[in-house]
Amino acid sequence: MVDDRRTAGERRALRAALAALALLALLGAAGRYGRRPGGLLVLREWFDRPLPLFTAALPLLLVVLYCVTWRAWIRVVLGAGVLLTAAATVPLWVFLDSAKVTGTQRAPARPDRRIVRQEQLGMLASARWVFVDQGTGLTTRRWQIAYASYEYEDSIDVVWAGPDRLALTTGGRTTVIDLAADGRPSGSLTL
Repeated sequence: MVDDRRTAGERRALRAALAALALLALLGAAGRYGRRPGGLLVLREWFDRPLPLFTAALPLLLVVLYCVTWRAWIRVVLGAGVLLTAAATVPLWVFLDSAKVTGTQRAPARPDRRIVRQEQLGMLASARWVFVDQGTGLTTRRWQIAYASYEYEDSIDVVWAGPDRLALTTGGRTTVIDLAADGRPSGSLTL
């Protein structure tokens, strides 16, 4: 049963916790939006982090549970559930590490373009991405050129064939990819 006999401090804490939860949800949505092809890199790098955002939301949920004046045993059970969930996220931080940049290469005669290689280690293999970043600072946009899943074992090699052209070599086959003025590639490869 919910009883609306909260103190002024509890009401303020509840409002602040709910506002912080809404802000975390908004940041997560902005990060997901930045993940689209050609999305802003700053949104993708800073806010497309579901695990840290979820972990930050857990103490706020505990504050919300404390401020809602349910019966004491309901608070204890829900609070224990939140704390157990927080403890369960710790191993995920170890095993679900984000992708690491393994190399970059600037475009000839275009300092605002670069090839970025990323790798995410798995249990037995690794997933690999190749992106083209266009722009500088907060306006940098990221376009995916190639993705190789954990099962794909051949190498992926991408080099500049000019300021607006890439040569993608995989499995002994070379594909030429042209870039538009905004950095959008004429194609991408998923392996």
